[in-house]
Amino acid sequence: MIGSELILTTSIKSMLEARDHIRENVSQAMQLLHGATEMEKRVTLQRYSMLESFLTSGHGHYFMLSRPTDTVDAVMKHVDAQFWSAVMDQSGIRAFMSAKRQADFNEMIGKAETPPFEMDTIKATFAELYEKRADMMEDGVVDLFRRLSWDYRTNNPVKIGRKIIVYHLLDSWGSVNMRTTDMLDDLVRILSVYDGKPIPEHRNGLYSAISDGPMRVNADVDTDYFHIKVYKKGTGHITFHEKAMLLLDQCNRVIARRYPQSLANMNGRAA
Repeated sequence: MIGSELILTTSIKSMLEARDHIRENVSQAMQLLHGATEMEKRVTLQRYSMLESFLTSGHGHYFMLSRPTDTVDAVMKHVDAQFWSAVMDQSGIRAFMSAKRQADFNEMIGKAETPPFEMDTIKATFAELYEKRADMMEDGVVDLFRRLSWDYRTNNPVKIGRKIIVYHLLDSWGSVNMRTTDMLDDLVRILSVYDGKPIPEHRNGLYSAISDGPMRVNADVDTDYFHIKVYKKGTGHITFHEKAMLLLDQCNRVIARRYPQSLANMNGRAA
């Protein structure tokens, strides 16, 4: 009996020592992880940490503590994606990217499928983007025309004039249609680039301007380049300011260059 008690006492003592050691290691690990998440937020200028999200929001099945190398690799894919997002936002290169290209890139970020965030990869990526910035800008104009001013019967673009009408600005419940306001934000983005002006933040876009206004139906919203009148049936009547007309001519010339066969059809009409 005494022998059993001695063995039990010895086992408990070693277990308590091991527990204290584990607690110390876990505490150090948590402090290091906290420091890593704070550093990530500080560098990427984000209010949330992709690392913390990865570890706490249901992604646990992607890693195992018994395979630390695989775990680190999995975590860094998400951290790298956040860093790519930050450097793309801070560089201003998004201003030249078409809406589709931005959506494709955002999807890569969301799925953590971006390349490793390493100097050689960064240089190569930005060299390619910078070299293709004019083509990307034109792609953005074509993408915008395809959604805003396109004759689908002839599959030809239609010249944007001083006044256009956009449909589905409000849905059947009277709520603002984000897809339509995103399209109009793209128009503001392209006109801002051609105007040599900073691009307005998306958070201050037309969705917020219309949604947060005193009334959505019969709302009047002004941007630097056009005025929108919102009607009950969900349409938006857009009148471009004088300063925007020369900028629209640049857009129309891009379309005429890409679609020379459409010149005969380049007459303004409702979008």
